[in-house]
Order: sequence, then structure tokens, then C-alpha cells
Amino acid sequence: MTSSEPYLGNDHLHVGDGKSLVISNIAHSKIRSPNRMFTLSNILHVLIIKKPLLSVQKFCLENNVFFEFHSSLFYVKDLMTKEVLLSGQSRDGLYVLSESSATSLPQAFSSTCLSTSADVWHRRLGHPSPRILHLLVKNKKVSCTSTQFNFHCPACSLGKSSRLTLKTTGHQTRAPLDLIFSDVWGPSPMLSSDGFRYFVIFVDAHTKFIWFYPLTAKSDVFAIFHQFQALVERQFSLKIKYVQTDWGGEYRKLNTYFKTIGIHHHVICPHTHEQNGMVERCHRHIVETGLTLLGQCHAPLKYWSYAFESSVYLINRMPTPVLNNKTPFECLLKSTPDYAFLRTFGCLCFPFLRPYNAHKLDFRSTPCVFLGYSTSHVGYRCLDLSSKRIYLAHHVRFHENVFPLDKIEQITATPKQPSAPSIPVTLHPLMQPSSVPSPLPPTLPTLPPAHLPLSACYYDHSSIAGSDSSHSQASLDAAASSPVLSLVRSPVMGASSAGSPSRSDTGSASLSPPSITVCVDLSKFNLQHVPTAVSSPS
Repeated sequence: MTSSEPYLGNDHLHVGDGKSLVISNIAHSKIRSPNRMFTLSNILHVLIIKKPLLSVQKFCLENNVFFEFHSSLFYVKDLMTKEVLLSGQSRDGLYVLSESSATSLPQAFSSTCLSTSADVWHRRLGHPSPRILHLLVKNKKVSCTSTQFNFHCPACSLGKSSRLTLKTTGHQTRAPLDLIFSDVWGPSPMLSSDGFRYFVIFVDAHTKFIWFYPLTAKSDVFAIFHQFQALVERQFSLKIKYVQTDWGGEYRKLNTYFKTIGIHHHVICPHTHEQNGMVERCHRHIVETGLTLLGQCHAPLKYWSYAFESSVYLINRMPTPVLNNKTPFECLLKSTPDYAFLRTFGCLCFPFLRPYNAHKLDFRSTPCVFLGYSTSHVGYRCLDLSSKRIYLAHHVRFHENVFPLDKIEQITATPKQPSAPSIPVTLHPLMQPSSVPSPLPPTLPTLPPAHLPLSACYYDHSSIAGSDSSHSQASLDAAASSPVLSLVRSPVMGASSAGSPSRSDTGSASLSPPSITVCVDLSKFNLQHVPTAVSSPS
């Protein structure tokens, strides 16, 4: 007995023959084993009983064990690990439990090195999770004196801190505009074709309807919200009650404005964007849908603002399970969207442009690219690629299988041909200077740059005075008959069609400089033998 005290109660111990025995003392004791120490509490001392009796139910409850009885022996096992802790024999019809009945174990396994507390094993094993530690104990890899693994470890809180599971807030809204979510997306790595870098959206928590506004700067949010507030409160005759945003600089100025007009401003915790999860998911949906629209028509990324605005237009008209398979458009406006009005983004279209004609022979339309829907018109947005002008038109004919931007991309993606080196060309022998003056220059310029075709024409002008016309004409005819070089004489400025010289008022004769065209056809020979081919008369 570790402790004993007189029993002052009025209870008695009743035995099988019906007698009531007096309890004299109450005590506590312990039974030691190599693996564990068992507690015996509230032991009742009755003087008449000569042999101690054990309550199996109380022993199992206090020590977290269970008994396994056999015909000649019994085992006491751990409730969690099923490890045998005590064993005993059957004697005279009773199972005897004593300290000598403790299971004998080898000395190495009964050392305190393995039989230790759970928190010590937790530190030894590098702070594993309780599930891993319990698995090791269950498979008898380690021996633990306790089976309680829900202890608190300060080191794990320091080194393994992570985000908790975010419970659904369950915003209860009864009508549109009760709660508005808002967030700004950007900056875009590419400036849009209409000069925007950001966009802001406002999402109604009750109907999931999205309002989209492109921005040139984040500071425009203050003015944009005033426009949005005036629009929705006038259209639906309701007031905005709550607005939930982050604490970005674009919303801090609005916080003061909200207080003056009675709007409650919900602000999420710093660096906890999951609290604004609805609008974050809307951002992802808009961007992914917009990039898909740009990808289907191979449009340049500079048209992202039109693609994202078209995405919002379509998302508001798509059924969602959150609204019991209804559309946000239907829940907010109480009408069914017109799907017959939709067309394929980026396809070829021909808007009716006769009112824009300058005269009666202008074409009635021009090929355009469909870039979405106008939010303020019942019409389509059509981009003229030649003038970069956007037309808003209702009378438009579409070719939804043709994408003009795809062809433009293929043209711009065509690799440039490698440039050919410049080859110096000498004159045909008939073109060499002689004692007789010739109207031709003594040399020819080099071949044209690589972007010109192989047959190129060069123009040279030189002054001619007192030349022999017959010799000059013979030289021109011989050069023109060459398979490599050919000459074409343009009309002489200031001369008659017959080539006769004009006379000035003073009576002297003069010729205006002729225009000579030298054509070199390089397809008649191999480029590696240009000097040989040019120098040979044949």
C-alpha cells in the first residue's frame, strides 16, 4: 500500500451469501512491470476477507488495458498496441495477479532507453506527427510508456506553422447588393491595345454577377467605384450594404468614403487572400477564359482587354451549380439571356459601313475582326485591321470559321531568307570604253541588296556631247543581245521621240542626259562562275 486512511463512509461490502461486511480502510497501490507501472486506486480493506480480490473493469479503466483469459492462464495487454504487459496462471479456480506475474523481458528491452514517454520519442524522432508516432508504437518499433500522443510541442509550432483549413464563411445575403466583393488584377506585362494595364471587378455575392472595368492605373478605382455605385443603385433601386476587399492602397481612400455614406467595409487579413476567395476565383476564371479566346483566334496578347471583357459577358450568361444551375444574368435581371446574339470571338466579320462612305463608289463593308460585345450598345465590336479603327455595328455578317489574325500571325512569323552576298560585275567587252566616245559609263555598279530579285535594274545618267550616234547605237544593240546583260534606253528628257537634238536660243546643239537601264539576269549561269560568264562574249 502506498497510502492508507480510515474509511469514514457508510457503505458496506456485500458478498455472495448476502452478508454485509464493514470497510475499515481505503488505500492506493501500484504494480510494477518492466514495461509499465499499473495503478490500483480506492482499494477497500475488509478485515474478514483473507484473499485480495481485483475488479477487472476498474483495473482496465484506470490503466488503459484489457484482459485476455485462457483456461490455464491470462494476459494483460495494452489497449492500443496489443502488447503483453502482464501474465498469470490459474490456481484453484482463480486467476492470480501479482508482481511476479509480470512478463519477463530481456534486459536490453527493459532498459529505460526504449521504454520512455511519448514526448521524448517525439523529440528523438525529429518531431513526427502523432499519427506516425502512433504507427511506430503500434508496430512495436519503439516502446512507449504512454499512449497519449496529443501533447503540445512548442518546437513544432515554431518550425511547422502552416495555414489552417479555412471554413466557409457562409455569407447570408437576402437580396442583390447586400454584399459586394472587389479586387484589382494587374499589372499586365503587356499594355493593351486600348491603353489599359489593370482591371477591377465587382462581384455581387447574392447573384454572382460580375461587373468589369479596365484601368490605366490603380488610383482609378476610387472614381470607378462611384460610377459603379451610381449605376447599380439607380438600376435596381437598392443600396450597397457591405463591401469586402483587401487593404490595398487603391481601397484605403474608399474606406473613408464608406464611413461617410454608411457602407460597412470588410477587410481581409494581411496576406490572407483566401478570405477573398470568391473574387480570386473570378479573376482566375476571367483570365483563363480570356486567354482561351485569344488562343482560338491566334490574336496578339495586346487585345487582352477585349478578350477579358468578352469573358465576363459570357460568364454572366453561363449556368452555375452555385445558383442551382441558373445564370447570374437570370438571377439579377430576372430574364433569360439571348444566346442567339453570341458569335465566335476573333472571327472574320463584315459590318455594314455604308454611312461611312466618302462617295457612292466606296465598298459597303470591309473585312474586320470581331472583338466582343459593346456594353453600352446592342451591337458588336469590329476591328478594321487596315485602319486599326473599331466600328460598333448591329448589322454584321460573320464568317465564324475564318480567323484573320491567324493569317497575320503566320505572315509575321515567316523567317527571313538569308541575304546573298554582293557580287561585283564588270562590263561586257562591247561595253568597254573605246576611242570613240560612248554614252555608256565605263563600269557598272554592284549587284542590288538581297531583298531585290536576282534580275535587277540599275539606272545611270551621264552627259553625252559630240558622240557618234551610229557607234553608240551599235554598242547598245550588242549589249542588249547578250544573254547576261541587257540595256533599255528610256526616253531622253528634253529630246524628241526620234532622238534629234534640240537647239537653244543661242544656236548651239545639246543633248539631255539619257536614262540607261542595265538588266543583269543571274539565272543563266552558276553564281560561282560570275566573273567568267560576264567576261566571255559568248
